[in-house]
Amino acid sequence: MNRKLQNLSEIVARANDVFYGKFDHIDTLMGIMDKTLRKKGIKADAITIDCIALDKKIVILLHDDTPDIVSIALGNKEGDIYSSSEYELAKLSEASIVEIMEVNFI
Repeated sequence: MNRKLQNLSEIVARANDVFYGKFDHIDTLMGIMDKTLRKKGIKADAITIDCIALDKKIVILLHDDTPDIVSIALGNKEGDIYSSSEYELAKLSEASIVEIMEVNFI
């Protein structure tokens, strides 16, 4: 796993812990895709946060072509995307991830 993905995954993991501390009745699963997308020819890594009970998913994408920008897509387990936004990687924090989780999962 490259350093950028590792650092971001640590931020997301801490945010997931904060979210669970606030909303312990909502279970989430975090996943890291550091080879799956590349095997499909997509030059990107991803971190997913799933809320299976609500059939909702957050996908955080790190594209090789835009190394300082993170795309965050909100959708469902089937892969339907409802919205997508871009964030500067340097400005993404635990608090901003928790806020995205709250908007999507609450």
